[in-house]
Amino acid sequence: MKKKILALVLTMALALTMIAGCGKETSNGGGTSTNGKSGSGTTTTAEPSVITLDMSTLFIVPSLEATQKVEDVINDYLKNTLHEEGYKIHLKITSIGDYLQKIPMELASGGDEAPDIVQVFSLSDWANQGYIIPLDEYEGTELKPTLDLIGNIVGSGKLSGHLYMVPRYFGTVLDWKFIYDKNIVDESGVDLSKVKDLDTLGDALAQLKAKYPDERFLVYCDQFNMLYNSYTKTSQVGTYTATVGENTKLINYYESDAYKNAIYKAYEFRQKGYADPEGSANTLSHDAVVMSGSSKGVIMGHSADVDAIAQMFTEQNTYGAEYGAISIGIDNLATDTLGIGISHSCKDPAAAARFINLLYTDEFIWDTLIYGAEGQDYEWNEDHTKAHYPDGLDFNSIPYNCLYSCGMIGNGFQGIEFEGNSANSGSDNEYGKELMAKAWCPPLYGFTPSTINVMNEVTAVSNVVEQYNKVLTYGDVNPDVEYPKFLAALKDAGIDKIIEDYQKQADEWVAANK
Repeated sequence: MKKKILALVLTMALALTMIAGCGKETSNGGGTSTNGKSGSGTTTTAEPSVITLDMSTLFIVPSLEATQKVEDVINDYLKNTLHEEGYKIHLKITSIGDYLQKIPMELASGGDEAPDIVQVFSLSDWANQGYIIPLDEYEGTELKPTLDLIGNIVGSGKLSGHLYMVPRYFGTVLDWKFIYDKNIVDESGVDLSKVKDLDTLGDALAQLKAKYPDERFLVYCDQFNMLYNSYTKTSQVGTYTATVGENTKLINYYESDAYKNAIYKAYEFRQKGYADPEGSANTLSHDAVVMSGSSKGVIMGHSADVDAIAQMFTEQNTYGAEYGAISIGIDNLATDTLGIGISHSCKDPAAAARFINLLYTDEFIWDTLIYGAEGQDYEWNEDHTKAHYPDGLDFNSIPYNCLYSCGMIGNGFQGIEFEGNSANSGSDNEYGKELMAKAWCPPLYGFTPSTINVMNEVTAVSNVVEQYNKVLTYGDVNPDVEYPKFLAALKDAGIDKIIEDYQKQADEWVAANK
């Protein structure tokens, strides 16, 4: 709480001394700034602020040298194209597994290592801990073009009426697919045309396993709960609670039919040898396992159709396989928990807000963060309409590659078109927008509960979830034995108090938004 108050005081103090504007059509205000930038385009002798962005990646972390090249390209563009003299960017890339541990620790310590711009993975927790500052004062200025662009999606970034993060703008409604080695499936004679969901997929996997007893056809089972959420119209609210159907009554998510069905199906598939036997102990990502050929299939969600995903996996695997894909479920709309915010330790939040705006409104900035630097990581054709990899390099060997992070930051409905589609990211602008337009919308969409009144209970419940959830969703343990223990531990940790508090907030939110 002290950190939150400190963050608010810091924000107010900065607001009194700082009115910033940007230098091109992304300009959001005039006046002068303590960082040396003025609305008229003139500059002072002050040194520009250094704004650190720490971005997560789902792929191999680029080298410091390759990342520095990308940073240099961005800063050159800011200075010489956008005429932004008020700040420059320092770019850090962190693996997703490390990010979730490292960033909260850095923000809690408040030291110089803490970044200024962060990807927010837990809005309620990070806001209540004071890790990120409210962005209300930038809504009508620095962030206005972005907020105009994303529209009602902004509701996912609000807590108790205040904007704390800008939600990503991306096809967050995913088409979940079973992606498979086409040659081995075709040789087996197994007909996948009848596969529509996890249950019918189980019938096909049984046939494949009978034909190839030494092969595995799934990587992990930890995504089954998201599929059963969509099948049953179960919508998670604040992680630990959920609504079902059109009812706004909150329940313990871990007692829902969706969660129960998921963990029992995961255990079944593991026992039958369909999935990776290491389960949650395997530290490799889903795509890394299937791309290497050690599994002949995988379940993953993308905002692209089956043909695009089959092509992507065919082009990018490392053992020369041809892939096919079939849809087994499409997400419901859900309040997005992923976005971008400004840390409480940022000394120039107005500048940070200006750069966040560019992540949504300036395609060059976004493309450079995701695809890397021209010459180092890609080259343009003669008419500058399509790109290709430099000679001797490919998707797996270019120095900088954050393509798998395309849906995790900024405006994902943009990107560089590569010759032969050789940099297919697993997303498609039009298909992604179509999925979002057609998806079922739960009754509490846009509502994010505050944990401020139940922080002790949330901490206790999160420890219980950490102990049981992973091994259950991966199918590592028998749910007949461990699931009752999990539910009992949640009760003891205070989940009922959390539900009661969240329900009061939800009722107030419904009353204010209907």
